[in-house]
Amino acid sequence: MIRLFFLLFFSSISVVGQTDYSIRSIPPELLKNVNSVLVDEEVLIDLTKDDRKIFTTKTAIAVLNANGDSRAQPVAYYNNNKRIKHIEATVYDAAGKEIERFKKRDFNDVSATDGTLYSDFRAVYLDYTPTTYPYTMVFECETESADTAFIEAWYPVGGYVTSTLKSEFTVAYNPLNKPKYLTQQLDGYNISITETPTEIVCVAENIAGIKYEEHAPPFQALAPKVSFALNKFYLKGTKGFGKDWNEFGRWMNSQLLTGVSELPPATIAEVKGLVQNETTNEGKARKIYQYLQDKVRYISVQIGIGGWKPMPASDVDKLSYGDCKALTNYTKALLDVVGVPSYYTVLYSGSDEEDIIEDFTSMQGNHAILGVPNGDDITWLECTSQDLPFGFIGSSNDDRDVLIITPEGGKIVQTTAYDVEENLQHTTAEVNLNNDGGLTANFNSVSEGLQYGWKYAIENKTAREQEKYYKNRWDYINGISFTIRGLENDRLAIKFTEKLDIEIPNYASKVGEELLVQLNVFNQSQYIPPRISDRKQQVHIDESYKDVDVYTINLPSEYTLDGLPEDKVVESDFGTYQITFRKENEDTIIYTRDIQINKGVYPAEAYKKYRSFRRSIAKLDKTKILLKPQAK
Repeated sequence: MIRLFFLLFFSSISVVGQTDYSIRSIPPELLKNVNSVLVDEEVLIDLTKDDRKIFTTKTAIAVLNANGDSRAQPVAYYNNNKRIKHIEATVYDAAGKEIERFKKRDFNDVSATDGTLYSDFRAVYLDYTPTTYPYTMVFECETESADTAFIEAWYPVGGYVTSTLKSEFTVAYNPLNKPKYLTQQLDGYNISITETPTEIVCVAENIAGIKYEEHAPPFQALAPKVSFALNKFYLKGTKGFGKDWNEFGRWMNSQLLTGVSELPPATIAEVKGLVQNETTNEGKARKIYQYLQDKVRYISVQIGIGGWKPMPASDVDKLSYGDCKALTNYTKALLDVVGVPSYYTVLYSGSDEEDIIEDFTSMQGNHAILGVPNGDDITWLECTSQDLPFGFIGSSNDDRDVLIITPEGGKIVQTTAYDVEENLQHTTAEVNLNNDGGLTANFNSVSEGLQYGWKYAIENKTAREQEKYYKNRWDYINGISFTIRGLENDRLAIKFTEKLDIEIPNYASKVGEELLVQLNVFNQSQYIPPRISDRKQQVHIDESYKDVDVYTINLPSEYTLDGLPEDKVVESDFGTYQITFRKENEDTIIYTRDIQINKGVYPAEAYKKYRSFRRSIAKLDKTKILLKPQAK
């Protein structure tokens, strides 16, 4: 039966090979506003053997211009547990005529690692430079792997500005171990899924390209996708179980996290001595975290079971390096020694705040951190960083569902969500205007929460890098120069303080004998989202923050204030903005600016209101006062 199945499948591939690959055969509506078209795709994933996965694909992509080249770069990956059985590529011109054919010997074979100390992960890719556009790249590949833990997901739309004429994705399976599957964002597309006792077949046809829109949610939250997973799987010869997260966590704890926690007696004695005067778990954990940061450094090591099993804690202790898995496991081992419980935690790290999907148990995540229970809360430790404060995980790990591995099994919990009031930047400045229109200023700014995470690294930059950073930050100011009086990183309070002396010649604009002065010297927002007609996608604001600026502005001795602007308040669903002006005395005014941006996902029709909100901020941030010469 299996042999007949493969004969039928490869027979269908030969028919695909006779497809008209001319550009004129593509419907005009699929060529509109795109760089490439997925003309035809046939994918077969054979899971009929419990410990074997065969992946076969033949994909034809029409590339319309140079921006579409990245969509048609033939590449396949392999390692000691996965081999490439067949690979080739054929290029057709705009008329559908074959112009080049490439066999396996024409592909480059390179390491597929980036900053990794050791990995057996390699890539075979074709270095093809087109001489004319459009063209069609047809790529054929078959790989065989002993891993069934990871099953390729189906993405009928591979990215922005690429359309799909047809994509067919088939999963063949043993009826005694049927894959589960999860559909995401399929509504509104010409997509069908059919099942037989031995197959799941997904077909997509005539899907127009998705246009990028400013402030859209991450692409994976927009594009259609079908994910697959087995409840019983193999990972490099190790049998795994995952009908639910509880079972998956027990398997992971027994197979991946057991036998890797042993530490040398000298290290055990050292860390016990380190915490001997600490009476709380938090106090002990703080000491252990600092010990970790002082001792080790991060480097990727993709070894172990599929890159998921940490290297032994004893090796990390000896070598003083490890990847996220190894360093997390090492920290857990150190905490175990001093009696502090902790949870090895798997998550998706990155700015997109991708969640571990709670109702779809499978091999998910791209990173590991450590959770230390603290009453009803969990303190999270990013074990790969040598400078993050204890308990601060920043915008790459915050506010997302993660998987913790407990002795009882796996559980889905959420990491710290930093409130808008916590993500505060509070700036004060004493600004002195001179009679020539220049100014000097004493600048002080304190950043907390996520804003701390965005700035604390300034401290360790070179003087040249610091100069570049501040000139980019104030790129709307011509001729600015400054002296850094101090950069203070309070890791206990998680606050970063910047103290600068600033000089700006010719800051004010001369209008005859009068001076025009913009009051918001150091925190002007010039961002206005682009105009988008017929908005399709929701409006996504990825982080909340609050800025409070208070400037004491001393007027030049030979000028007098013509009048103060009116206070302004702008309120919206996206946040609030307020500026006030107060005359302290004849020579001094106080300018206060308070802006709050609210994280969230808003309906597509709200985009115009958001654009209006940002436009109002940009306009009000340029508010000026007029200074007139004093009568002589």
